[in-house]
Amino acid sequence: MTIINEKAYKILENSIVKNAVSHFYIFHGPKNVGKKKLAYIFSKLLLCDDESNPNTSCDSCPSCKKIDEQKHFDILHVDSKLVVEGLDENKSDQIRLPHVEEISRQANLGPFMSKYKIFIVDEAEKLNNEASNAFLKLLEEPPTSTIFLFLVNDLTSVYPTIISRAQKINVLEIGKEDMKNYILENYDLDDLKIDQIINFSLGKIEVAETLSSDPSLLDNYFESYERFFEFCKSNISTRMELSQKFSTRFRTDRNAIYQELNLWIDFCNILINNSYQNDQNSLFSNNLLDLFEVKQINLFILEIIKSISNLRSNANSRLVFDVLSLNLPFTKEESTI
Repeated sequence: MTIINEKAYKILENSIVKNAVSHFYIFHGPKNVGKKKLAYIFSKLLLCDDESNPNTSCDSCPSCKKIDEQKHFDILHVDSKLVVEGLDENKSDQIRLPHVEEISRQANLGPFMSKYKIFIVDEAEKLNNEASNAFLKLLEEPPTSTIFLFLVNDLTSVYPTIISRAQKINVLEIGKEDMKNYILENYDLDDLKIDQIINFSLGKIEVAETLSSDPSLLDNYFESYERFFEFCKSNISTRMELSQKFSTRFRTDRNAIYQELNLWIDFCNILINNSYQNDQNSLFSNNLLDLFEVKQINLFILEIIKSISNLRSNANSRLVFDVLSLNLPFTKEESTI
């Protein structure tokens, strides 16, 4: 059994049934919500060798199997880490001009063994200005039998002119009940772990699958929350000490810090959701809602998002964490040194 956003899937399925497949789609929604999963399911619908039922995939033909293994010759997965000619090492975390030039080169070759050639561009908001302009030129005369699937976490970060050329598919979070049924059917977990996974995943199927496959990762989530709790309840001097530690670690392991900060945002959203739903069964033994109001938790989210954006823009990491330390609300008791 697989689980996806049914409304988004139905739109894509209907485009095939009505022979109205677009050459360019943007799948947009929160990170880890299942955009990539949906892109590969759509690719299977398009490339399945069994044409007896055009609005489904057989999951057993050579084409479907290759897609499941992510080894299909007519699907190219593109992200900022893709190694291409003219770009020896990409440390900027951007999708750059050589990436789009490689897309154009491959697109002009046409499909090798299928009806379509499909390009799945992950985190497409990372296209820099030069790459975005090059892609717009490619869209002016798109190669025949080519489909571009942009996976976008933040639609506001994509060129409006690119957005206007695409059919937009909003990929939403999975409901708690559907998520629970999916985990029960596919994983052997006790009720406590299932409830923890559902809460931590916030409707994001990719997070739920990762945690369900390796429940020991839940310990990492709780440890990260405790670090967040300690940071938030600390006074200015302690926050500055923690800021230095974060900055030092950022220089050696950026991805770990980005992951940590994104988890902090998730924790805030979990706390806010619990507050709105009057959920007294908190995931956390130390509850930030005992120290801060919901409007302050919302400020945490905004400040952390700003910090991530500044770090990705290559701002001085120590300065970024110092500013975060100062701008996050303090408890009344810790507002002084």
